[in-house]
Amino acid sequence: MTIGVVGLGAAGLRTAMLLEKLGVDVKLFEARGRPGGRLHCVDEGGGAIYEAGGEWIDSDHFRVLNLLKEFGMEPTTPGDWPRKLVYRGKECTEATIWSDALEDDLRVEAAAREMCRDLTNPPWSNTHASEFDDRRLIDFIREHTQSERGLWWVNSKYRSDEGDDLENIGLLGWLCGFLHYLDRDGDVMSAYRIPGGSRQLCEKILASLKTEPQFQRTLLRVQQDPGGVKLIFEDGEEWVDHVILTLPPTALERVVFEPALTPQRRCAIEACRMSRAIKICWEFKEPWWQNEGWGGSMMCDGPLQQTWDSSVGSAPILTAYICGDEACRWLALGDPVRAGLYELSRIFPECSQYFERGWVHNWLTDPYSPGAFSHMAPGYVLEHMKHISPPEGRIHFAGEHTALWTGFIEGALESAERVVEEFTKR
Repeated sequence: MTIGVVGLGAAGLRTAMLLEKLGVDVKLFEARGRPGGRLHCVDEGGGAIYEAGGEWIDSDHFRVLNLLKEFGMEPTTPGDWPRKLVYRGKECTEATIWSDALEDDLRVEAAAREMCRDLTNPPWSNTHASEFDDRRLIDFIREHTQSERGLWWVNSKYRSDEGDDLENIGLLGWLCGFLHYLDRDGDVMSAYRIPGGSRQLCEKILASLKTEPQFQRTLLRVQQDPGGVKLIFEDGEEWVDHVILTLPPTALERVVFEPALTPQRRCAIEACRMSRAIKICWEFKEPWWQNEGWGGSMMCDGPLQQTWDSSVGSAPILTAYICGDEACRWLALGDPVRAGLYELSRIFPECSQYFERGWVHNWLTDPYSPGAFSHMAPGYVLEHMKHISPPEGRIHFAGEHTALWTGFIEGALESAERVVEEFTKR
């Protein structure tokens, strides 16, 4: 039996590893000229190395941590806590957060914990909570915050997690994600990064595989019949017994299936939203933020939204992570790098004198995965979510959008385990 794996992001690479361990012959296809997908470690030369895509690992993302261990890689710990908070020209840190913001944060968390008491996984099993699925996360947060500053802070935290404005996030989907956090203790979020950058991990995975990947193979059409699956690419055709598609939903929408996918699947693919997020990365002559005793991590109420020290190589690099409507506004500017530097200098005037060069990474219009990662819109969980992952005949589906750890590298690896089990249970 030969299984094709289309899409060599984290889900596809891990799927190939697991299949080869089972002795299965695989064929590997990737539209880009590199592995990793939305894991994209960029080397601009001169020591300027940074993550343009997925970057953070929570301390309970055991699949990711175990994968790193398998390749002898020790995750690195960012040294930028406590995060600086800037609101209406006033500054504090997460360790000394304003009392009204802290109280609102705790109030929202307590309400979420209470609502989660009656929820279980998988998310679509919570039919008794249909009123949550119809609600927006932003309305829930407004309901449980009492100060403008608290509303800003809680909104900023969860907007960063979701990668989009909270007006677009469904409450039930968010609460089911919150279930992962109920037993957490201490500093768990964004606790680690991949040592040397995600490129090293992807290269180690590829080197461990017996199969040579085929890059720059853009999938156009999938034809299945009782005898197998024909994969039609821009530059030719391939036959396999089964295929695993790890493409994000926005890319799956462009693929023609013969016979057509079920209406439930097609609707689920169309309803699965991708977060609008960009990164603006600046290289500096020296890490001026460290000279001030600050780690580089910031949340602010201005258009930059969030920053952190993203240096992977020897060059000091600061990244701004911008989501939602604000990301669209930034992309409409002629020079987001310079415009972003100006906004940064309004908070930290000294930054301009150290500036070297910069880059913008736009995931909104990326040709292979329009959008940064998936999120669940209002109404998605109960109507569509259960239809996004089951196989259809010889076609199987993986990727973070098909996982319970939706939107995380951990979810991509989770989906790889699930899709391989579909073959072991046959």
